[in-house]
Amino acid sequence: MPPGREDFWNIGYPLPAILVYLAAPIILAAVIYSIRRRSLMWRLGRPVEGFGPMGPRIREFIGLGVVDLLAHRKFVKREVYPGIMHFSIFWGFMILLVATTVAAVEFNVEKYMHREFPTIEYRVALGFTWDVLGGALAMVGLGMAAFRRYVLRPSRLHSFSDNGVVLGYLALLLLTGFLIEGARIGATELNQADVRFYDPGVAGWSPIGWAFAKGLDGIAITTSEMRDLQEIMWWTHAGIFTAGFVYIAIGYKHLSHIMTSPANIFLRPKKARGALKPMGDFETLETFGAKDITDFTWWQNLNFDACTNCGRCEEQCPAWASEKPLSPRGVMQDMKAFMAERAPVLLAMPEGETPPAPEAAMVGEVITEDVLWSCTSCGACVEACPVFINHIDTIVDMRRYLVLEESRLPETAQAALMSLEQRGHPWQGTTLTRTSWLEGQVVPTIEENPDADVLLWVGCTGALVERNVQVTRAAASILKKAGVNYAVLGNSETCTGDPARRMGNEYLYAMLAEQNIETLKAINPKTILTTCPHCFNTMKNEYPQFGGVFNVRHYSEYMAGLIDDGKLRALATVSAEKTTYHDSCFLGRHNGIYDAPRRIAAAIPGLEVVEMSRCKERGFCCGAGGGRMWMEEDGTRINHMRTDQFLETDGDSISMSCPFCLQMMEEGIGSKGVEDTKSAKDLLEIMDASLEGSGASAETQASNPVGSAD
Repeated sequence: MPPGREDFWNIGYPLPAILVYLAAPIILAAVIYSIRRRSLMWRLGRPVEGFGPMGPRIREFIGLGVVDLLAHRKFVKREVYPGIMHFSIFWGFMILLVATTVAAVEFNVEKYMHREFPTIEYRVALGFTWDVLGGALAMVGLGMAAFRRYVLRPSRLHSFSDNGVVLGYLALLLLTGFLIEGARIGATELNQADVRFYDPGVAGWSPIGWAFAKGLDGIAITTSEMRDLQEIMWWTHAGIFTAGFVYIAIGYKHLSHIMTSPANIFLRPKKARGALKPMGDFETLETFGAKDITDFTWWQNLNFDACTNCGRCEEQCPAWASEKPLSPRGVMQDMKAFMAERAPVLLAMPEGETPPAPEAAMVGEVITEDVLWSCTSCGACVEACPVFINHIDTIVDMRRYLVLEESRLPETAQAALMSLEQRGHPWQGTTLTRTSWLEGQVVPTIEENPDADVLLWVGCTGALVERNVQVTRAAASILKKAGVNYAVLGNSETCTGDPARRMGNEYLYAMLAEQNIETLKAINPKTILTTCPHCFNTMKNEYPQFGGVFNVRHYSEYMAGLIDDGKLRALATVSAEKTTYHDSCFLGRHNGIYDAPRRIAAAIPGLEVVEMSRCKERGFCCGAGGGRMWMEEDGTRINHMRTDQFLETDGDSISMSCPFCLQMMEEGIGSKGVEDTKSAKDLLEIMDASLEGSGASAETQASNPVGSAD
């Protein structure tokens, strides 16, 4: 028989094995009990629409598991230190689990099937895996976690004492494991007391255990005392492991994300990132919006449990950064606590009986109104969350309750909604009309050109705000120069409803959406081209919820296509200019369009693009989304913070592809008193200025068929 480790050495047999076999089902039963108990809480919520077939969901989950979970791509991509830390802890304990499972299989195969794992190489590999790849890696991760939490102390971290318990528990597991190994090596290989074990040279493949053995030997612990220590540590280790995991499962506080995070990722609804969850049939709803956990979907309730309290969302949130009361992490944690208190009451109610009101109202007390109205719906929290929690749907559901059930919303927001209802746009007090921008322009309406290949959707801001009218005219000019056969709706256009929906008035949004869908279906446009990311997102991602499926393009992708196809060949050199590109949240994070605007900028001779520290997926909001354009702002203005980020670069201008961002950044530049040297521009303006000629000739139109950018 080759040398190797003896299972249950010094512990005795069969009692330890029997207890191990009993502990396993106890842990499993605790986990099943916990999941069932929590799932009953989640299922108090409403059904999830659009769950989709299981096959594609499983394939996607496996792909995400390999890339995001196993490789920790999302962790490491955003923050190297915390990413390596979590990677080390996760993989350290995962390797220990796998190695222990292999050892258990080995024991049972040898004991009951009378077959051996004969090679010394296998036993050396198992020892090295246990010792270095598992234990040492996990210990490094725990050390990094302790240093980060108690020395570096980043502001986003909370629950220092609670998490200290977790770190201490995991460290104790590792320490007792190393002491077991060290005492065993000290009593055997180190003193050659038992030929069943490796010689000292082979034992060196377990360097941590060997170091512990040398340390014990160095303090003059006898072989007999090492055997006693090994036995005590074995029972301590087994007890800590079993009791700890039973507590974790039943208490459902520490490390519960091991179960809830994968479940949250796997079960998330299949919908576009930028689309809000529809509210449902107004005729059958008992409550508009959410005032209790029963008004959310079961997946939203799962979100609350899946939150790991890591603070990544909070760190990226522009509202939190600008001293607003909103913390996405805080919302999830407060809702988790509320659900834990509220769900048992609801589950205990006899069917058909009305439950008592909660001690603290969910909307207004647990989650205060100022928290809800601080959200810009920028999606930074959703992008940052490693377990795919959707904070925005939860916040908007509570806004819906405030607006539709309680009529409680900021006065300025109420005025914008009233203007939307009465005039079809939110810009109360404007003297412009939908067609004012057409004065002096040769732009066909859809009545004049019913066979247009492209319908240019102007949008409320593009038609009714003087600064943005210039951008709309630039868009029309470029389309004309490219020879695109296009038209506009003119007075037939009305607001897409985005502000109403984000501010919580789903009823008004539905009216506006259905009106636009009816208009568009009558026209049946081949392509709808928008200059506003909010219009783009609403028509592309949310109108399908109401049966409006259209080919919607944002100008950045469409114009980049025109450049690629050679439609816009006559480019003039602009005066040397450095611009930094600001990613609109509704174009970038909500729809994943980052490269197209930069391709346009790169195609303009003389224009150099420099990036801000926060760009693309980590871009910083301008502060206008979520209806915030029409609300007063407390704390530091978000657009002023973004302006500061722009001024940190050596850019001459800040460019963008959104009318709201343009207004906010112009105001920010003015507030800093640098409007004489710095400017805010839409890419369309820079692009149009670089194009030679006043229009496409008949020859150009003939050689460049319209719509090829599609």
